[in-house]
Amino acid sequence: MRERGTIEAQGPVRRVAFFEGVRHGLAVPSIVVFATMLGFGSLAHANGFSALEALLATALIWAMPGQVAMADLKASGADLFVILLAVSMASVRFFPMATILVGTFRTEARHPAARLLLAHLMSASTWPMGMAAAQRMPAASALVYYWPVGTLCITAGCIGTVAGYWLSADMPEIVRLTLVFLNVVFLALLFALNRDRLVILAVAAGAVLGPPLHALEPNYGVVLTGLIGGTFAYAILGRRR
Repeated sequence: MRERGTIEAQGPVRRVAFFEGVRHGLAVPSIVVFATMLGFGSLAHANGFSALEALLATALIWAMPGQVAMADLKASGADLFVILLAVSMASVRFFPMATILVGTFRTEARHPAARLLLAHLMSASTWPMGMAAAQRMPAASALVYYWPVGTLCITAGCIGTVAGYWLSADMPEIVRLTLVFLNVVFLALLFALNRDRLVILAVAAGAVLGPPLHALEPNYGVVLTGLIGGTFAYAILGRRR
């Protein structure tokens, strides 16, 4: 009887998690993603993409650096292999994040297709939300929470891409570039609200190290910033846990 009661209790809990994910997914993250992809849609139009190509770039790549790299390289007439390599390298930063996310939900998302979808819906906006949910609720409920968050964000991105594409003629260059980098501002604010001192120190170290490392090594500055900043934060605070 206790087991049956536990199973019956899981339904309402998961429904609450699902609708919380819907509520959060429809809030600031989707709005920011929509606005950011307005900029990409306009950029894609300026670089000679068709509306379908711009939409598929968002739906299939789902990573702004990779999408911008593809748009610029396509406009310059680069070979397909070069474009594929550039998009892959620009998105490789998501590999450790995807590994952690899929590992967190490996028991709940057992089918390979579910894990692939889990990783594909992940973005710099949805990853911290999914991981935060996994810390404050059971993994099964956190996964139920994550599905609508990821789905709504990528849907907002696709809608924003198409809207930006058709509004391109009326969008000044400065507005387009501002929208493209709007997601970076949102992520900075998201991490600024984090109360974990380890995260705060890592972000602060990255903010200090980022500009000089990029000036010294533009190709690997971001990677080095994350590696050194994260290692520094862990060395100071991580070992005390």
